[in-house]
Amino acid sequence: MRYWKQILALAMLTALFLTSGCAEQNKREEGFLWGQADATEVDVNTKVPGRLIELYVKEGSLVHKGDILAKIDAREQDALNAAAKAKVAEVTAANLQAKANLSQAERDIARYSELYKRGAVSKEIYENYSKQKDVYEAMYKQSEAALSAAVAASEQSDINLGETDIIAPFDGIVTTKYAEPGAMISTGMPIVAVQNPKDNWVNFKVKETELDKYNLHDTVKLIGRNGDLQLDGTIVDISSKPNFATYRASSERADAQDIITFNIKVQTNSLKVKPGMRFRIEQG
Repeated sequence: MRYWKQILALAMLTALFLTSGCAEQNKREEGFLWGQADATEVDVNTKVPGRLIELYVKEGSLVHKGDILAKIDAREQDALNAAAKAKVAEVTAANLQAKANLSQAERDIARYSELYKRGAVSKEIYENYSKQKDVYEAMYKQSEAALSAAVAASEQSDINLGETDIIAPFDGIVTTKYAEPGAMISTGMPIVAVQNPKDNWVNFKVKETELDKYNLHDTVKLIGRNGDLQLDGTIVDISSKPNFATYRASSERADAQDIITFNIKVQTNSLKVKPGMRFRIEQG
């Protein structure tokens, strides 16, 4: 029995120690302005549909701008590209024929116009050739528009063919993998997420009553949770849009209102900063 009492007493002392330690930690954190780190991260998606046949990276992979991250099966785009080029050839031939027809019609109307002026042909014959020329002119304009559309479609097809290689947009780290090889990928579907470790910042929610302490472009010192991580940051944005009902006013009057806050963005661009880490601003 005495043995169990000793264990119980030890457990109570341990709990008391941990509780007092947490209380002391919370006490130390009181009065400081704490913020949370974030970083640029983008979903790298595909502009063309198809089957994902290769994925060259995994979560945690370091990549450089221009690296091929994944590959979409290009066979469908190859077929579409060949069809687009065949359409250009077809429409080009039709355009050349329409141009030749128009040229002939213009020569005919020029000749019959002179004959009509001399009274060698009737007005009816002259008007028939004039109408024929107008028809060929309209057909030529239509063929020009069709050719322009076919060329644009072919150029887009060339671009789409190049989009089967999924490229890293910047130097960074792969943080999330959304698909596996063999999966069917639709247009716009993300394949991986890449984070830029050199573009990071800390967001702080500052009370309206303390906002005048901070100015745009000021340099501030940031201190991490353990106190050992210290770095400088620059205030690059002070939001104009407030966050409502963040702090309750201490006044008990009937007209008491909530104290709103504004977001302050402190750019760090430090490789030591990871999204989710907490920092406080050193008080001057």
